[in-house]
Amino acid sequence: MSNAHKSVTLPSSKSISNRLLLLNKLHGGPLELSNLSKAEDTIYLDNVLNKQQVNRYVGEGGTSLRFAMTYFSSQKRTTDIYAAPRLLQRPHQTLWNALRAMGADIEELSNEKGQGYRISGIDYQSSPTAGRTQHIDVNTSSQFITALLLLGSSIKEGMILRFTKGQMVSKPYVSLTIDLMRQLGLSVNVSPNQLSVIQQDLTPQKIQVEGDWSSAYAFLGGALLTKSALSINGLKRDDVQGDRKLLDVCHTMGLQYEFTASGLRIHPSDFQSSPGLVIDMLDYPDQIINLIVLLSAFKCQGTIIGINTLFHKESNRVEALRVNLEKFGVSLTSNDSKMHFDATRFAPLDKVTIDTFNDHRIAMAFAQLSMQSALTFNDSQCVKKSFPDFWNQWLSAFPESRIELK
Repeated sequence: MSNAHKSVTLPSSKSISNRLLLLNKLHGGPLELSNLSKAEDTIYLDNVLNKQQVNRYVGEGGTSLRFAMTYFSSQKRTTDIYAAPRLLQRPHQTLWNALRAMGADIEELSNEKGQGYRISGIDYQSSPTAGRTQHIDVNTSSQFITALLLLGSSIKEGMILRFTKGQMVSKPYVSLTIDLMRQLGLSVNVSPNQLSVIQQDLTPQKIQVEGDWSSAYAFLGGALLTKSALSINGLKRDDVQGDRKLLDVCHTMGLQYEFTASGLRIHPSDFQSSPGLVIDMLDYPDQIINLIVLLSAFKCQGTIIGINTLFHKESNRVEALRVNLEKFGVSLTSNDSKMHFDATRFAPLDKVTIDTFNDHRIAMAFAQLSMQSALTFNDSQCVKKSFPDFWNQWLSAFPESRIELK
């Protein structure tokens, strides 16, 4: 147990930064943005929207590609956008089909510069208003809804989105988009199975991006595992990000905390759990890995519901979890929507290699085990995608960690 009080500075929210970049560009740039995320995804999106004129490249960022394509669908010219191979394997067709219905032409692209998409956009203000009512499959990605809502606020006749299939994944991220738009003075109409937005003016204003809750939970796990006091700077009780609500799940596991003027303060806490856990994480898929690694370290067993999107993230995260957790004696079985894990035989190892699958969420989640085992992380710099300073912040908070970075 550590009583020394340490602090962590999180990056600013990548989710909010990317939404603001697209919205600002669609509306002609009235926002003065500060504290934008330094995540690789945000840097790529900013470059593609505001700086690069040729060889536009978005790396591995799902929002970076989808938001860039959405913007360039509104420009009456042809634009080539390149991306990392793994990103091109992820699902995008729901959004591409919506943009095509509105008049954009999209085709796959492969040449000596790389792979990606070629999009020929239209001027939505002077073109016929085809495709302004869209029927959207909501069980693949919330980013499709977000992109179209942001676009709809800037174009003639706006946008009506009707939901046609399944249970919405990552619903808090759609709520984040709506809350953010409303904070900026834009109206969004919400009704069962439908969202709508009309064309509106975005007034000039200064916006400072808040801290990133998605990056906080590995540190909360580390604090629980070491019974440490920890301050996480920049987080607020009333932040709009959906992952904020997952703090309640951590509280049920014994995490003691309070909000202060500087952020979130974690008190030394004793872990609490019950056998046969069943936790629905459909709204928080990015935190499933953190949660299962943490519960494994405490030798729990249970079922996680809502893993639908994990197969098509930066890696197949279900497979990445299975491969790495098996090294510690954890068994994991899954189907398309839920995962059962049994960590009753979890055993720390003297030395083990963590295959990150070049996935930032895998790397950050497995850092939680570095106080119990000596870990070597392959492709450790994949954390640049969302949290470039992660390893420095981690070792500052938990200097007892045994980590080798490759």
